[in-house]
Amino acid sequence: MGVRRGAGGLPSKSAIFQARARLGSEPLEALFGRVARPLAGPDTPGSWLAGRRLVAIDGTCLDVADTAENDEWFGRPGVNKGEQAAFPQARVVALAECGTHAVFDVAIGAYTTAENTLAREVIDRLKPGMLLLADRGFCGFPLWSRAAATGADLLWRAMSTTKPRHVATLDDGSWLAELRPSGNAGRHAEPMTIRVIDYEIDDGRVNDNTYRLFTTILDPDDAPAVELARA
Repeated sequence: MGVRRGAGGLPSKSAIFQARARLGSEPLEALFGRVARPLAGPDTPGSWLAGRRLVAIDGTCLDVADTAENDEWFGRPGVNKGEQAAFPQARVVALAECGTHAVFDVAIGAYTTAENTLAREVIDRLKPGMLLLADRGFCGFPLWSRAAATGADLLWRAMSTTKPRHVATLDDGSWLAELRPSGNAGRHAEPMTIRVIDYEIDDGRVNDNTYRLFTTILDPDDAPAVELARA
């Protein structure tokens, strides 16, 4: 069967869409796994911090085609007055290199799937020599310990409900602490030593918030608190 071609002899958009439908998702997933990787070189701006490759994890939701299959698999968010959105939505969590925005791993799930659940599928792609940024929605002991086990360093915004035990105050004002799982599980678990950075943002606007970061970089001489807060 030939491929319908448009002006200039190039395949039309509908032909490409139909060809992808016939191909299926498995070959594209395999191709992504082979070629998706960080791209920054030693001099790429915004890609390095304290000698580590700066990467980030985050999630978003994307509209997908309005089909019965997508509706059943992904689901739809609710809107006003009990109605549903016009399109099903997929929840996506990705690892990306900060300086180049290159996405090097991704997990896709139903709209109702939590970001932390999908994060478990990509977190193992981290490697020593990386420094992972994450917002406070990811900052729980199970995911933290799993990410730290890869050998990568972590710099995550912490939730206000996460209160590690103070161990020592460091010269740059940051402090060492012991992080344990919450609830009964924390009573017998081996604590993880982390460094805590508390800071405020003074940009000329009224802002009384104090921000808190957790990091696995324990030595201020390796990465000062101000440098990490700026990141």
